[in-house]
Amino acid sequence: MTLALWTSDPETAYAQWQRTEAAGADRRAFAERSIVQHCAMFARFNRFLGARGQALTTFGSDHINGFFEELARDCVPGTTTRLRYLKLIDRLVRHLVAMELRSANPAAQMLGSESWPEDEPTPTYLSLVDDCRLQSACVSQPDADFKSLRNTAIVATFLGAGITAAECRHLRLSDLDVHGIRPDVLVQKRGPRIARRVTLEPFSLDVLREYYDARTKLPGQSEWLFLATAAGKPMKDDTLGKCVRVALKSLNITAADMSPRLLRNTYARRHLHAGRTDEEVANLLGLSSHRTSVRLRQTLEPSFAPLVDSET
Repeated sequence: MTLALWTSDPETAYAQWQRTEAAGADRRAFAERSIVQHCAMFARFNRFLGARGQALTTFGSDHINGFFEELARDCVPGTTTRLRYLKLIDRLVRHLVAMELRSANPAAQMLGSESWPEDEPTPTYLSLVDDCRLQSACVSQPDADFKSLRNTAIVATFLGAGITAAECRHLRLSDLDVHGIRPDVLVQKRGPRIARRVTLEPFSLDVLREYYDARTKLPGQSEWLFLATAAGKPMKDDTLGKCVRVALKSLNITAADMSPRLLRNTYARRHLHAGRTDEEVANLLGLSSHRTSVRLRQTLEPSFAPLVDSET
């Protein structure tokens, strides 16, 4: 790899470095899923720098802090996201210093004052009873207008497929299959999460079929499954969140985090309760790590011990 590639195409240079030279603390090469996640994290940091006129050779600790301020808006307090990014930036800059592309590492001193949280926050989720109540509410109402039908379909998608708000925003009309033998939704690869087909839960099918049929009759060329405006613009995260909050409040359900994340965790916990393994649930969520599955399993009764996948 040439040094010039780090300045002309940082993301390609980073990906090549990850696959050929980079190693973890144990000096072992990173697994492919870890590399995919690292590249997605680096791409976000690199975009942040580019938007502020900075390069890998010029940014300082003030830019790292600015990045973390932006990152905090998307992260639940108390998680390890900030520290994982800081470790990634530190490892990267140490490599740049070794290649003499930089003379100092602004992440090193910052890393020294950080520590892993002793306890990650307990994930929020709906009880099995409230989960069933919300499932029962995922039906279209007689004479409902298109917007109301869309909002119910959005909630049904979160609760019936366990996808994230970002994945929901980017669903295309062609990604939803509600008339096949095994109805599912195709979730395209975004960031560190893998592409996957998620079988839709039975309770979500009637309203999603009705919405799909109504959506296909709309004029215009927009490919998005869920539209924010008649002009075909995609949904925004705050609108998706409002759909969830309105649905929960209509049932007098309250939670510390009344967002699409609540329904994603509820979906995952439901599958753990039904007997799925941590790995199976992580795959349903598109995650390379089992951390979320393990944390949610800890909220179940003691009898739901971790399941081990049998070898074939």
